[in-house]
Amino acid sequence: MNSAVADSEIAAVIAEHLGELRKRGVLSARPGYQAVGGWPTRKPAIVVTVEHKSDQIPPGERLPETLGGFAVDVREASPLKLLEVTDPARYEAVVGLIPPELQVARFPDELPVEPVEPAPAVLPAAAARRPKPKLPYAPPAGVDLRPVEDDFTITCHASPDAGWPTLSAFLAGTEQRLTVGLYDFTSEHVLTAVESALDGKRLDLVLDHPAPNPTADQTDEDTKTALAHRLGKRLHFAWALEGSDPFAGAAIFPNAYHIKVAVRDKKAFWLSSGNWNNSNQPAIDPIANPDDAKEAITSDRDWHVIVEHDGLAETVSAYLENDLLVALAHQASDDSPAAQPLPAFAGPTLLETAALEAEGLAPASFAKFFRPRTFRGRMRIRPLLTPDAGIYSSAVLDLVRSAKQSLYIQTQYAHPSSHPEDQAFTDLLAAVAERQSAGVDVRVIFSQWETTPYLEKLQAAGFDLAQVRIQRGVHNKGIVRDGKAVLISSQNWSADGVLRNRDAGVIIEHRGIARYFQQIFSHDWTNLARQTALES
Repeated sequence: MNSAVADSEIAAVIAEHLGELRKRGVLSARPGYQAVGGWPTRKPAIVVTVEHKSDQIPPGERLPETLGGFAVDVREASPLKLLEVTDPARYEAVVGLIPPELQVARFPDELPVEPVEPAPAVLPAAAARRPKPKLPYAPPAGVDLRPVEDDFTITCHASPDAGWPTLSAFLAGTEQRLTVGLYDFTSEHVLTAVESALDGKRLDLVLDHPAPNPTADQTDEDTKTALAHRLGKRLHFAWALEGSDPFAGAAIFPNAYHIKVAVRDKKAFWLSSGNWNNSNQPAIDPIANPDDAKEAITSDRDWHVIVEHDGLAETVSAYLENDLLVALAHQASDDSPAAQPLPAFAGPTLLETAALEAEGLAPASFAKFFRPRTFRGRMRIRPLLTPDAGIYSSAVLDLVRSAKQSLYIQTQYAHPSSHPEDQAFTDLLAAVAERQSAGVDVRVIFSQWETTPYLEKLQAAGFDLAQVRIQRGVHNKGIVRDGKAVLISSQNWSADGVLRNRDAGVIIEHRGIARYFQQIFSHDWTNLARQTALES
């Protein structure tokens, strides 16, 4: 049955039988797919969300197993889903302050079983944080992001295998200046290494201000304070101009300065999918110290490269320096409304609860760890900065469409959008589905943030979920095409991540480098990923 036709029929059944769904604790109903073990089947169903799911329910209070010929699939609401269904106005007021990966899947045809009382459109505390002057994005003058074909030296590595030993050596090699753009910098051991490496040297840093990472040793404010104390006038610092950063007086990027790049002396740059926090850069070396394998199990999977090339390093540095210059002119004062605390209902309690729920997806053990490898020679590299003129979306669309034999994607999540202005992102998802239909070996690994409802959305958009798996702790945003080209990046697959936030990536056309990362993907596919997902 066509997905749209099935949804229409199920919506009519829900409307007709809404009274039969009005049981204690039942929150909402919508068209969807029946799930088994958290994994959507192709069987259309009525998805019913309840406050608590239990087998100990008196017969008279049980939901029917079928309605109108469709199975009734009962799901328990997460804390954020509960807020979205029971207090939609409040959810709308804080959704911009919630990390994108935690946001719940939205369904326009989802009906509350009981009428929801209207609430104020925006709560005062949230309103004080949200409005900011919007600035147009402009790239630095005199540089561009054209592909570069030349001789390169590239060191490839992954976390938790060798992320920190390789990054720490890169930092220690700084001679005069380190230029950095980061989303999160809350790891004490990374901070200590930066301070040590930059003794007598200069640091230019643009830093975002996301919700606290559960593994944080200190806040981003603490990091800035420590660096200012240690480096003094040699620190050139600005808070990123993004929509929810409390220390930014204006916004260019809607919800994240999500880049993870460090340029050393304008000669080399480290580019990654991972932040400078303990989950992305754990202070372990499981290759040299087998006992560290225990901590690796609960750390994140990230891919990284160190690219040595004066010209490309200067280009990346120019973009970061431009971000710094623009941001310095629009920092918020301490008494600015933008610098006020988060509203309590969007604060740590709710976000920590969501993070703890994600731990319900059990981790698996690594079969092996992969050593860093350095490749030298002539190759072609395409730098990709978002939101620069659709460069990422068009380049990655070409990468996907050009796959003839295999397309291996490991990314934190893919959250489809229904907004017309996000068509370039929709086209990217459609291209993956088309490659599946064309018989290409397409395999996709998502993190635990690709919940059952988001998987349903992908299936409705044409994805074959038979070649999709979930791996806890995936923070990677990488693609390997035909064992010949590889994308290493920080762009999450959301409309903002692909089109509007500040992110960075590179497409490297080199068989050896592509196969280096392909072996890591294959390891994860076989040993760490499985077909089970969190329900909401």
